[in-house]
Amino acid sequence: MKKLDHSTYSEYLETTYSSWLGKIIGIRLGAPIEGWSYSKIKEKYPEITGYVCDYGIFAADDDSNGPLFFVRSLLDKNDVTREDIGNTFLNYIQEYSGFFWWGGPGVSTEHTAYENLKNGIKAPLSGAYKTNGIAIAEQIGGQIFSDCWGYVAGYDPELAVSLARKAASVTHDANGLEGAAFVAAAIVYAYIEKDINTVINKALKHLDPDMEYRKVCRDIIRFYHENPDNWHDCLNYIFANYGYDKYPGVCHIIPNTALMIMAMCYGAGDFSKTMCMLVQSGWDTDCTAGNVGSIMGALVGLKGIETKWITPINDVLNASSCIGYLNIQTVSQSAWLFAALAMKLKGFEMPEPRHFCLPYATEGFFSDGSLMVENGKLHVEGNELYKYAYYLPEDVYDARYDPVYSPIVYPGDILEFDVDGEAAVFADDCEGHRFKGDAGTGTVRLQVPEAVNRTVHRFGLLFKDNVTVKDYRIINQSNIDIDFTNYKYDGYGPRYAGDTLYNIRAMVPHSGSWSLSEEGLKGVSEEHALITTGSLDFDFREGEINFVLEESNNCYLVFDCTGYNHFTAVGICENDIVLIRKDNDIKILEKVPLRISKTSNLTLKVNMCNGTIKCNVNEYELRFTVPVVRYRGIAGIYIETGKVTVSGFKLHGQFKIE
Repeated sequence: MKKLDHSTYSEYLETTYSSWLGKIIGIRLGAPIEGWSYSKIKEKYPEITGYVCDYGIFAADDDSNGPLFFVRSLLDKNDVTREDIGNTFLNYIQEYSGFFWWGGPGVSTEHTAYENLKNGIKAPLSGAYKTNGIAIAEQIGGQIFSDCWGYVAGYDPELAVSLARKAASVTHDANGLEGAAFVAAAIVYAYIEKDINTVINKALKHLDPDMEYRKVCRDIIRFYHENPDNWHDCLNYIFANYGYDKYPGVCHIIPNTALMIMAMCYGAGDFSKTMCMLVQSGWDTDCTAGNVGSIMGALVGLKGIETKWITPINDVLNASSCIGYLNIQTVSQSAWLFAALAMKLKGFEMPEPRHFCLPYATEGFFSDGSLMVENGKLHVEGNELYKYAYYLPEDVYDARYDPVYSPIVYPGDILEFDVDGEAAVFADDCEGHRFKGDAGTGTVRLQVPEAVNRTVHRFGLLFKDNVTVKDYRIINQSNIDIDFTNYKYDGYGPRYAGDTLYNIRAMVPHSGSWSLSEEGLKGVSEEHALITTGSLDFDFREGEINFVLEESNNCYLVFDCTGYNHFTAVGICENDIVLIRKDNDIKILEKVPLRISKTSNLTLKVNMCNGTIKCNVNEYELRFTVPVVRYRGIAGIYIETGKVTVSGFKLHGQFKIE
């Protein structure tokens, strides 16, 4: 058995990248025909040999959301529990928007589990069939989010299976858990073995022989060996014996798994043949192709994946969590996180990320000419190189999973590029203004000018003919200044519900109702309302909100936030100024009586220095002595109950000198 250590890390990283890239390819290939029948696909696309849709920038998908965020439960500890993963589930998911299909309790498995977790039913009861019924427990989500546990297992199939079963139990049970274990184990074996049949058979040994999942897989394998020449015969056998009509719910795991085994057997180790056969067969095409793409990507490596599948992606990977900054990612960056977590689980320090260190890893940069990644550098021909810091509606293809974004660059941030050749750094804001640094060689830079309501749209380099980028950095010195009385929505297009996704620019709502008016940002909460912006690297020093308590007695300025379950906040509650900390549960760290009347217009200023928090409410000043160690994280506004209007919102990542 292979071992993961410093000497094998580079190989492990590239295999992880190839596997994850295979999943992204599968999602992108299957998404346009998701839910279609074989006959409908055959009529529209008689023979699928490549992508059936040019997405441009693919907005977001539930199949990639799950692995991207559930694996983050491993960032703080190695020995995670089911409850830990359930808390991670709550931390990163917007309430009733984005991430996955919110089809209603008792219909959507993930929605059902969310309600259970929110109401205090912890994993594994949150996903148990005794809680939700067997039909809900055995939908396909048990395996579609489980690829990541194979990525982080470090050649250890037992670890992958253990993590996958824990994670899947948050939402699923019974055959749903078997599917999670199979996908995770198969990915690990695909890192090691060279034959797809060996991979499948070794992975199946980790499953319960009495469960239907394993029996069906064995039956499809038997049929293949008895009828190896025509995959359509196997497809008809699946339709007759394991069709959707045989199983309850919207998207049961068994029919789709039968197709996965069929495609891997008849595909005979050929990535393109396997993937095209699978999506041609119909049903839940993005889910099945995503999982099989992971397995096949690990098996064949980058050399076994045709470039026609890879180059349209351009390393771009978007998501739809409640942290808008993390919704703008790349395939290569997330592959690094998976591989680095694998090192961490094996007792090593997490390696530092490096830009352009993987083939095709353009980091999501685009050019008016050509791009090529080679020897850890990005070689560019043309006159302009750019990367999106924030997506406007016209930049992304669709809004199926409600993707909303916070920028990865803010006013005040310094953009640095290490280049061979002469170039100048530029940044464009969403109003069409361009800012340009001085042209030079070596290290060139630009500090994004500050302005009220400025949102950075794109950044990059301007040059003549060609340039080579060795590295780039975003140095956080953010200063955010928003006047909500003169602010904008961005309309991203149709949602699953049929209405249009409108989002308050650069802000991501987690919960509650948030809207804009001439008076400002209106937040309405029945039990909690949170809206945030900024990056996880934001170095919070000073903040200010101007607000009116319309039908509420509370409003907080949030900072040091890494999701809904983890944040610090200072605000007014009843007749006190309160410092709270939430780590799954909210604790009051300190409160001080507010010795002024709550007038119609309130200004709360917060200043952090050396662990001391200084507050100022309408010039009434006080200090909290409770030290807060962490300064970094997204920031925003939190309401417990009621209605609040916020007219102004300022965040400074450095102390302002007046």
